[in-house]
Amino acid sequence: MSTFDDANVDKDLLSQIFADEGDDTETDALLDEMLKEVEGEAGKEADAQIDEVKAEDATPVQMELPVEEPAEEAPAEEEPEQAPKKRPKAEVEMRPVEFAANSDDDPVRKEASEQMDAERNSGTVTTITSGTTIRGGISSDGSLEVMGVITGDVECQGKVSIIGKVSGNVIASEIYVSTQRLEGGLSSEGPVKIGVGTIILGDVDATSAYIAGAVKGDIDVNGHVVVDSTAIIQGNIKAKSIQVNNGAVVDGYCSLNYAGVDLDGFFEQR
Repeated sequence: MSTFDDANVDKDLLSQIFADEGDDTETDALLDEMLKEVEGEAGKEADAQIDEVKAEDATPVQMELPVEEPAEEAPAEEEPEQAPKKRPKAEVEMRPVEFAANSDDDPVRKEASEQMDAERNSGTVTTITSGTTIRGGISSDGSLEVMGVITGDVECQGKVSIIGKVSGNVIASEIYVSTQRLEGGLSSEGPVKIGVGTIILGDVDATSAYIAGAVKGDIDVNGHVVVDSTAIIQGNIKAKSIQVNNGAVVDGYCSLNYAGVDLDGFFEQR
């Protein structure tokens, strides 16, 4: 009975069919007819379900594909600033120093001789003659002409002319040096003049300077400095004005500190 619970069958008819009363032939005929009806209705219902399933399968499925967002462009890398290329330094061929020797034709020696002759006429010149050696410092109220050798400092109120040899510092109102070598500094209230072929190992401090020889030391002059073509200077030059003639060799800094120009204010933005 449970097999036909969902079938559209008359229950009274079923009662008659399964009852034992009546003719078997008639009952079989009724049963066959009923089964055909049930099978027909069941087949129609099954076909309808199949058509429904096919219709569902035929429905196109719309698939949403993920949309790829465009990738962000990476910021362009800034090229590093290239430092300005330095121009290669030219190779300098070292040459031997050609240094002139002392001579009687040296302009500084000639000027020193003239100055000493003028001072000698007034009777205020002390002369250290050639062949004389003084070991120790010497001081003079007048001018001093050195043709011999002094090992020590020299201090004069007047002018000093050095043609001989001095190993020590020299202080005077004017200094003229025309010798082979002087180991010591020169300090003058007036000019300092160094002749051709003269080597000075020390600083120079004066109000003006003319250098035709060689100086290894700093030069501090609050006036004019002339570095002649035969000069060799290894040291810094500080002056009011500087003239360097063609051929001179200067290994150091040149500064016009006494020029009276406000350089810092000059380059400030106006």
